[in-house]
Amino acid sequence: MRARGFDLRASIWRNGNANSTARPLLFLNGIAADSRLAGKLLGRITGRTCLTLDMPGVGGAPDRLWPYSIADAATAVADAMTQLGHDQFDLMGFSWGGAVAQQIALDFPARVGRLVLIATSPLMPAPGLGVATMLDADVLTSGLRLTGTSVIGVGAQMLAASGWSVVSALPQLKTPTLVLGGTGDMVVPLAYPQWLARLIPGAQLEAVNGAHLFAFRQAEKIGPVIAAFLDSES
Repeated sequence: MRARGFDLRASIWRNGNANSTARPLLFLNGIAADSRLAGKLLGRITGRTCLTLDMPGVGGAPDRLWPYSIADAATAVADAMTQLGHDQFDLMGFSWGGAVAQQIALDFPARVGRLVLIATSPLMPAPGLGVATMLDADVLTSGLRLTGTSVIGVGAQMLAASGWSVVSALPQLKTPTLVLGGTGDMVVPLAYPQWLARLIPGAQLEAVNGAHLFAFRQAEKIGPVIAAFLDSES
């Protein structure tokens, strides 16, 4: 699909016994990662429709030949969700996708019901973000190969992240938020999710024993935690 000059690829999981009244969950992935990686986690979150959007140059989506910012990506994603018929949705972002998720929650607060931030930071780039993600031991040992992604697509994502920060804006965020970080994450060290949880009023923090891809490698454990948070009314 095309949204605000971005060519995106949408994938939709209608998990068993989906509740028609539950808000859909939009997941935004990390640099170079596509819907095949997302499915390992989204398939464990039942009771609602789950979606993800592959960025330009990722997962077969065409390259975007001019640079963009995190704010540009956020606007494009919001437009894509409008086109897909979802005025309101829950939002989950991993690593680079967590930056876009934070920007969406700040720019379009009325549209986001609940926010889940996984292995991400309130500013970019975090120490290992980018190349280290593609060389991460989790990727190499788990079979989660990042394929179908172009050099242009990865470069555009890294350039978008350069200098991005919402540190000063997050204390005004009113969206109920769950932050998850890995105790052994060398790409986005746990100190960054901890910082996020302090910046966002009322945010819940879960520290998980794992490296950068803990949410995918431990999907059977993390999925229910996320689902419980999304279903909570507190």
